[in-house]
Amino acid sequence: MVTVERDGRVLAVGAVLSGDGNGRILTSLSAIAGAAITAAHPVDTADVRYADGSVVHARIAHRDRSWDLALLVPLSGKWLDGLAASGTSPMDVLLQAPIAAHSGRPVVVAAHVRGLFDARAKEGGTLLSSVLDVELQNATPTLGAPVTDMTGGVVGVFVKACQGAPRPTPTPAPAVPATPAAATPSCVPLVVAAPLSAIHDFLVHAPLTAVTPSAWLGIVGVPDTESNTHGVRVMAVAPESPAQKAGLKASEDRTQADLIVAVDSQPVDSPEGLAEIISRHAIGERVKLLLLSAGKFHEATVVLRAAP
Repeated sequence: MVTVERDGRVLAVGAVLSGDGNGRILTSLSAIAGAAITAAHPVDTADVRYADGSVVHARIAHRDRSWDLALLVPLSGKWLDGLAASGTSPMDVLLQAPIAAHSGRPVVVAAHVRGLFDARAKEGGTLLSSVLDVELQNATPTLGAPVTDMTGGVVGVFVKACQGAPRPTPTPAPAVPATPAAATPSCVPLVVAAPLSAIHDFLVHAPLTAVTPSAWLGIVGVPDTESNTHGVRVMAVAPESPAQKAGLKASEDRTQADLIVAVDSQPVDSPEGLAEIISRHAIGERVKLLLLSAGKFHEATVVLRAAP
C-alpha cells in the first residue's frame, strides 16, 4: 500500500497491483483530479510514497469517472510487490482497511461489510451495481484505500458515489407566496467500496500505453576493449537528449570520444549493462556519470527523461 500525495499533502491511499510487472497503483480518481494543482504537479500527476518513505512521481494512465477509479503509473518501476484479489466473499470474512491523514505508512483498522446495494456515480448518472457498504472501526474511510481480508486479499476499493435521495412528500400550496425552498439534492454523496467485478473490468480495459516509461540517456555506445579502463565508448549522441545536454562527446575515434566508466559509482563495461542501470532510475532523476576523456577522469550529471 502507498499514500498518494501532492506537495506533501495526502490525497488518497493506493494499492500496488500484484504481479503487474510495472508497479502500477489502483486508487480513487476524484481524490487526485479534484485536488489543487501546481506547476510541479499538473492535474494528472501525483507523488507516491512507499512504506519505506521513498517517493516517486506518477501519472494517471487510465481512469473511470463513473466508478471513480484511477490507475497510476509510477515513473519508476522499482516497486513491484503488491496486493492481489481476494478469493473469498467479503460477507464471510474479517476485513481491514488502511486510513491515512498524514504522510507516512497508513494505519490499518478493522472493517466489515454491512451489505450490498446499487448506487450511482458521484455525478448522479451511471448506475453502480452491488457496491460494498463498508464500516470502519472508529475511523472515516480514505479514498483509494483497499478493503482487504486478513491475508491481504483485496475485496474492494473506497471510491466516491452517491445515493438517490427520497422524493419529498407533496404539501398543499400555501395561501400566500412563500420564499422558495432550496432544491432537494437528487443525489446524496457517500463513500463506498467498488467491488472486485468493477475493478476487474476497469483493469481489463486499461490501454496498452498504461505502462511505466523507460528512462533514456540518449547515446549509442560500444564496449571499449582497447584500453586498460573498461567502459562504454560513446559513438553517437541523440539531439536534445540528456547525454547531449550534459555535454557528452561522441566520435568514431576513441581518443576523441567519452568513455562511460560508471553510473552513480556502479561500474559499467557494456551497453547492455549501462542500459540496465539506467532503467532502474526514474524519469527526471539525476545520475552521475564517471567519464574518461582525453586521459582524464571527470563527472557529468545527467537528468534522465523518457525516450522521444
